Amino acid sequence: MARVGRPCLLLGILAAPMSIGLSMAPACAQHPPPPGYYAPPPAYPPPPCTAVSPGRGAVGSAARGAAAGAAFGAIGGNAGRGAAIGATVGGVAGAARRGAQRSAGQCY
Repeated sequence: MARVGRPCLLLGILAAPMSIGLSMAPACAQHPPPPGYYAPPPAYPPPPCTAVSPGRGAVGSAARGAAAGAAFGAIGGNAGRGAAIGATVGGVAGAARRGAQRSAGQCY
């Protein structure tokens, strides 16, 4: 194993923060917008959630999860249990996705 001397260690300790600082400098040097400038308002309201993800409500997600769970459950030996677990996970995931879309303002 190579032995690291004090000069190399000191150079490494000084070089790491400098490289991080130099990489961040372009991001920090951006000019702020002029006073009184505001972003323009959106031209139209967001679409309804059924338009953002059609056919993927809680029931559709549960059905898709049940189909996938039955397939994986059949591999494991119990398709019914896999379908039940898949339907539960699919329904919860669909509801979470829809809630995230609403809170992000992508749909209403």
